[in-house]
Amino acid sequence: MNNTTISLSKLIEKATNYLIESNYAPATISNYTRKWSKFLLYSQKQGYKYFSYELGMEFLKVVYEIYDEKKLSRYQVHCTRCIKALDELLKYGFFLKCHHRKGISIVTEYKVLSNAYIKYQESLGWTSRTIYNKKNNITKFLNDLSQQGIKTIENMTADNIFKYMERQKHFSTTTTTTRSAILFALREFLRYLYDKRYTEQPLYDLFPVIFTNKYEKLPSYYHEGEVKKILAEVDNDTIIGKRDYLILILAIQLGIRAGDIRALKLENINWDRNTLELIQQKTGNPIQLPLTENIRFALIDYLKNSRPKTDSSHVFIRHRAPNIPFAKNNVFYNVINKYLKTSKVKISGRKHGLHSMRHSMASSLLKNNTPYPVITGILGHENSDTTKNYLRINIEQLRSVSLAVPYEK
Repeated sequence: MNNTTISLSKLIEKATNYLIESNYAPATISNYTRKWSKFLLYSQKQGYKYFSYELGMEFLKVVYEIYDEKKLSRYQVHCTRCIKALDELLKYGFFLKCHHRKGISIVTEYKVLSNAYIKYQESLGWTSRTIYNKKNNITKFLNDLSQQGIKTIENMTADNIFKYMERQKHFSTTTTTTRSAILFALREFLRYLYDKRYTEQPLYDLFPVIFTNKYEKLPSYYHEGEVKKILAEVDNDTIIGKRDYLILILAIQLGIRAGDIRALKLENINWDRNTLELIQQKTGNPIQLPLTENIRFALIDYLKNSRPKTDSSHVFIRHRAPNIPFAKNNVFYNVINKYLKTSKVKISGRKHGLHSMRHSMASSLLKNNTPYPVITGILGHENSDTTKNYLRINIEQLRSVSLAVPYEK
């Protein structure tokens, strides 16, 4: 077994201090330390003084009958978490968050190729969100190749690609926009393989034309009455309520994207000018938004009475220990849906993420005859053509210019 230079007893002491400093609940700390005490006793009986991940896995098998291929109970999951936490502290100096769903794992034979492709994408300057989506699409494709028995990319044929497409059960029912995104990602990857001489044939030519229709589906939005119902469900007297209310009104009243809300820092708040000034993650463009009186009050209330104490410059901090900024892929989906559910606002046929509040704000602006250039500036779009996409949700304006259908016998 690979031993470390720190004794297990010292590592457990360090881990316990980390839990305390990170404001974990006393009951949680107690649960961890009980498992660690058992682990220490087991290690001493086996004659081991130092920690190793292999020793931890052996302990889990012997004491808790935990095996990789076995479905675990909640208790066994926690036992496993206790050992992994020690390994994470040793490697990184902190515990990784354990409650987020893991992404799709790539099969072993294509890991090197996948990593090379992602590094290439990063060199092109794509945003982390775009790269994440591309990686997911390519991982599904490569895993399917492996299931077909293609263990090296040089052996891939056009037939393998078509078989993969046929097996996409959801493919025929998705919108053309979603289908085109999958095809674009695949074609781009096949071009990369040919350019880098992984394949001899330009298989990207299999998709010479990819049809898409970005106007196929109307943007989802909620009218003013529904938005008020949603906000009315937030309890501003609670710590979580203060945070959620601020997140919601930043999206509803200022139209800020979830990623920009998550990345918001204290230095982005200009109290003297009553503005929020930030660089948008999606476009890379700067934007300046007004701090209205109610947003300013909600911001002060959150910072003084809700935000966990931390050295981080991020505005929004997890209340659950460890008190750190939210993960990069967190778009506050649970925040908005919690209040949509209790407000009884109907969501059938409509998207119900935080981004729908941005569309709702655009709808309200259009209803009040706000000029396009103004809306473009508020939304942070690069040009008015993007803003015009929101016109399709203003039904009242469309009705005002509609023509009567002539009567026919």
